Amino acid sequence: MGLLDDLKKKAEMVKTQQLSQDSLRDDAIKLVEDKMKQTFHYLNDLLKQLAVVKPTNPMVYSVPGVGDLSKLVFSEAFIDYRRKRFNDRDHFDVITFYLKWGSGENLVVERDMPVTAQKVRDLLFSYNLKFTEEETKNTRGVVVSTKFTVQPFIVTDVTIKADHERGRLLITAKNLQRLGRDDYVVPAGEINDAMLEEFAKSLIGQSSVFRKFRSISSASR
Repeated sequence: MGLLDDLKKKAEMVKTQQLSQDSLRDDAIKLVEDKMKQTFHYLNDLLKQLAVVKPTNPMVYSVPGVGDLSKLVFSEAFIDYRRKRFNDRDHFDVITFYLKWGSGENLVVERDMPVTAQKVRDLLFSYNLKFTEEETKNTRGVVVSTKFTVQPFIVTDVTIKADHERGRLLITAKNLQRLGRDDYVVPAGEINDAMLEEFAKSLIGQSSVFRKFRSISSASR
């Protein structure tokens, strides 16, 4: 075999590998697109039903060292999506939605030291909780206690990002089954009606296996 024949053979091998890689990428893109579409339609329908039923969330949302928010009732929700164009087609890029929970019972806490009052203040700010505070001063004008009244509202805020190249969905959720942020990585091939139902359970505070998709970095926080 001469040099030219050898080069032709290698060129054919490269072309075959490239075609195989392109085919795998196209399959991954199509799978993610289908699963993003399925996820959006499922969630859109779910939020409509919740708006009618208005369930009570069984979760107890704890603010460490401050107190608990519980018996929160579904108040409102909103969902939207954004597309982006590549390969001459529009594809699902991001799904965003939120659920708002609330009750009529404020969480009231009181601290009699400036340092402990500041810790409460910092925690409430870190969890994006709305609150008011009332200071009590002695005759010399020195603050002797601070009363915090925390509004009983929690917003579960979720972003679902399509990772077409790696064939997966990346989910960032705030206040999902606990206060704070969690990140989830869900292979597109694992998304089906059963998995979406587990996701729905986690959204309304029910026991769910959806936590298995939580990323290691998120779980360690």
